[in-house]
Amino acid sequence: MFLLARSAVLLRWQSLMETLRYAIIGVGGIANTHLNAFSRLPGVETVGISDPSEPALRTTSERFPTAVASADAATMLKESQPDIVSICTPNKFHRELTRLAFEAGAHVACEKPMAMTLDEAMEMDGFREQAGKLGLINFSYRNCPSFRFARALISTGELGEIHRINAVYLQSFLGSHATRYSWRNDASIAGFGALGDLGIHMIDSAAYLTGLTFRSVVGKAQVLLAHRPDVDGVPRAVTADTNAAFLAEFENGMLGTFETTQVAPGYGNHFRIEVSGTKGTLSVLSERETEIALYAGSMLTHYATWSTSLPWSPVPTEFARTQGPSTPAALAHAVRGEQVDYPSFADGVRAQRVLDAILRSMQSGSWIHL
Repeated sequence: MFLLARSAVLLRWQSLMETLRYAIIGVGGIANTHLNAFSRLPGVETVGISDPSEPALRTTSERFPTAVASADAATMLKESQPDIVSICTPNKFHRELTRLAFEAGAHVACEKPMAMTLDEAMEMDGFREQAGKLGLINFSYRNCPSFRFARALISTGELGEIHRINAVYLQSFLGSHATRYSWRNDASIAGFGALGDLGIHMIDSAAYLTGLTFRSVVGKAQVLLAHRPDVDGVPRAVTADTNAAFLAEFENGMLGTFETTQVAPGYGNHFRIEVSGTKGTLSVLSERETEIALYAGSMLTHYATWSTSLPWSPVPTEFARTQGPSTPAALAHAVRGEQVDYPSFADGVRAQRVLDAILRSMQSGSWIHL
């Protein structure tokens, strides 16, 4: 028995010491988040880079000169033989590139939203299951200490029975005259605008914080900007939504309200989610990720108040210090057999199912049950 236990420990240490080979497909803006996260981990080597843009590929290759660099993802995967691949491309290409990565024998960290449609997302999880690999969707707000602490508070019953949720995700960049047309403005490539890019975070965070399941939704989205100038100053039609709002009913009958926009002047990256229960209210904000607004406790909530009081406090230092690794690099820890919490492909499919229901409600003008 002792020898078996000792052998298990030795195998565990050996797996931790083995170098993980890492590659990335798509080296646009979000790619640096993935590259920095994985390259800083001990025992992880960046071995492959792919992007159809020659200048972008060259710039990233200069940072990782020993990595295989190719405009063709299939070629890069074949030559670099990675253990983990990040998919950081426009949404249209997630499904096919994920398939290639799994077939190449790699685990996959994919950007959000997971896919263009629910069917695609389900296919992607099927590819993962068939390959016997792990899949992560980079719902990055799960990394914020405030979001994690809010989840812990709710799960331990500090707010009592949850009966209200409100989320807003507000940005202004698309309304700026200095902002140029990009693939995010094209629904045929992005699939969605604010609803998918920002709304998917609200969907995932609502479920992550409360542990509740969406039961039905109704929503509306609109395109407020008809055109955006491209890099040459030529006006291009904007086909992806700039504003969206939806209502949701959860499994316990609670209602949630959600609003998102990319054209609200004065807002940078303002994602606030507020939850109320029978014993209190809490609020977290992306721009204050180490703080939480909290009004809770049996004595406080026993009495009505006519003076709003949601004081902000730092997340306890010890709580923040003892949290598990952040995404997307948490995938490397999971591949090495560590018990870590990360947003899985199954989480991505669940969020995509809600997004799909919202789109169907826009077409029918009615509530859609999931």
